[in-house]
Amino acid sequence: MRFSGFALSLLLLAVSNASAADAPAPQWIVVMAPAFRNAVKPLLDHRKAQGFQTTPVLTTDVLSAEEIRAGDGRKLRLHVNKLCRDHDGPSYVLLVGAVWAGRPEEAERTVVPPLDGGVGRMKDQPSDNGYGCLNDDHQPSVPVGRFPARTKEEAQQMVRKTLAYEGDDKPGAWRQRLTILAGVPAYNPLVDRMIEAMAFVRLDRFDPSWTGRVVYSNPQSRFCPPDDELQSVALKYVEDGEAWTLYLGHSNPEGLWGGGAHYLDRHDWSRLKIKRGAGVFATFGCNGCQLVGERGEGYGVAAMRNPDGPVAVIGSHGVCFAAMVQLATDGLVESTFSGKMPERLGASWLAVKAGLAKGKIDDVIFQLLDAVDGDGNIPQATQRLEHLEMFTLLGDPALKLAVTPADLVLKTDDAAPEATLTIHGTAPARLNGGQVHVVVERPVISSPTNLIPLPKELGRERNGVLMRNHDRANRFVLDEGTTTIKDGRFEVKLQLPAKMPWKRLNVRAYAATPTEEALGTLRLDVQAPHQESPHR
Repeated sequence: MRFSGFALSLLLLAVSNASAADAPAPQWIVVMAPAFRNAVKPLLDHRKAQGFQTTPVLTTDVLSAEEIRAGDGRKLRLHVNKLCRDHDGPSYVLLVGAVWAGRPEEAERTVVPPLDGGVGRMKDQPSDNGYGCLNDDHQPSVPVGRFPARTKEEAQQMVRKTLAYEGDDKPGAWRQRLTILAGVPAYNPLVDRMIEAMAFVRLDRFDPSWTGRVVYSNPQSRFCPPDDELQSVALKYVEDGEAWTLYLGHSNPEGLWGGGAHYLDRHDWSRLKIKRGAGVFATFGCNGCQLVGERGEGYGVAAMRNPDGPVAVIGSHGVCFAAMVQLATDGLVESTFSGKMPERLGASWLAVKAGLAKGKIDDVIFQLLDAVDGDGNIPQATQRLEHLEMFTLLGDPALKLAVTPADLVLKTDDAAPEATLTIHGTAPARLNGGQVHVVVERPVISSPTNLIPLPKELGRERNGVLMRNHDRANRFVLDEGTTTIKDGRFEVKLQLPAKMPWKRLNVRAYAATPTEEALGTLRLDVQAPHQESPHR
């Protein structure tokens, strides 16, 4: 039997649709302490409406009161692991409850016991990692998160925050915005420069669809505000709202480390108010998500409990090492920022774990990082297992991330100093009549051409220069323009500066109507002034 091309296309489409229809629905397992059953119901109904197979589990249906009071979650792990293995499709696990109760008589109603860590420094420390490990290894195949609620009100607030985030369907540029907070490594000049260079290599992998701001508490950095402005600048950026906030640097349970300056502490994270775009906060500082221990709970726990704070938090329960942080951040960058962002947070979370478990690191780099921020008595293999048990997700791993459709198509010539770039674009019909904003930017790892030399003497003049340089370093846009999309097309002319000491530029377009949005990007090579573009 022979098929025409059209008939064959219809047949392949039918087979594809049938395969999609036959694919098993994802499973959402919510493990609840009894006090939070009603608080969780709106989120359970929401996941069901999204097509999940919802599987609610009450702790008291699996564990005895004595086991809950003793913090023994072993039977609960076996039950959750079996539910995941018995399901043909992907599973997501959300634990709703505290890791311990202030009073023993409250434990049965409010606690979802964590598991005991079993490796090195994590031995007998609380860890949710095993709930996602279906085999005997430590790398989870199922993403697991926790709402660390102690009261019904806290559980309701976390549910409400999650629903509000996923329910925000109005166009907003915050979906492609990223804030990076960083602290000076403060090891020694050689290691500090190496760590900073590695950080810039990672930033250079980011897809040009991302925009944002950087705060780096190092006076030698162009991104450093003065000490007395550090907290207010960082707070403003976070409260502006963004898809992701990343922290890279030292910390303790009480907050981010800014040397002698006030950065963001536990009080700040518990009280800040994000206007719109309560995205994901990933901290790679020590004890950011400490669940219990000396100096109290981590600032990441406070951020998650804040009804106006981030919708989810990734962080470490214990003291994390620099080499392992590199592996974890590599996993996050490659999965989430260097290409198309995943649909659900669980994919980003599993990539962090995969980086810790199997990510590659140069032996020389590992030895050097381990010497200044590690422990030479702990083998690399053991460190990986410790950190798999140490890193924690607070939030729902089934969280639907805010992804902007990337269906604007852009064309232009290569960039040259003083040239006028004519950006030609096409857009889908749903955006006709909408406004499109187009920018040409220097790369995030580049320096602006108008930095001011930093005075050596401390004082008002030096602080003023630090602040002006910080603002200029975060001003990546070289030119911008706005126009209206007509019949699926648009055109914008942008002027490039005469001085362009950069090897490439990024063009990004963002289009929006009252109900729809889209973006598109281009990377442009920068030509020397005498060269002619091959596209002309």
